[in-house]
Amino acid sequence: MDAVTDPDGRAIVALLDQAIHAEARTDAPPEAEQRDWLYGGVDPTTYTEPDAHGWMGIVPPSTVGWVPRALVFWHTVLASGGSISREQMRQPAHSLSRWPTIEIAVGDYLTASPWLIA
Repeated sequence: MDAVTDPDGRAIVALLDQAIHAEARTDAPPEAEQRDWLYGGVDPTTYTEPDAHGWMGIVPPSTVGWVPRALVFWHTVLASGGSISREQMRQPAHSLSRWPTIEIAVGDYLTASPWLIA
């Protein structure tokens, strides 16, 4: 995937979303690996329609389980359009080495979007 053809990162976010769903598990990972996983909703947060006063509620996730911390981290950073520090990028917990295709896509995207690196 060439990041230049995906200026806002939507395709990479979709790729991350697919990987999160593929990797999600209902059983807890082995204790030695649990720091690399997060427990919670697998689906992205969705909201109810606004009520008469404009208030919206969070819809409970349809799927709950364990998901890889690195995929959730990168999904959150890229989906929010936020910036990331080089220190955060070097954190072992944020490594995408288990997913080489995604690692390359994110690297290419960050190279083409240097303003995202704080």
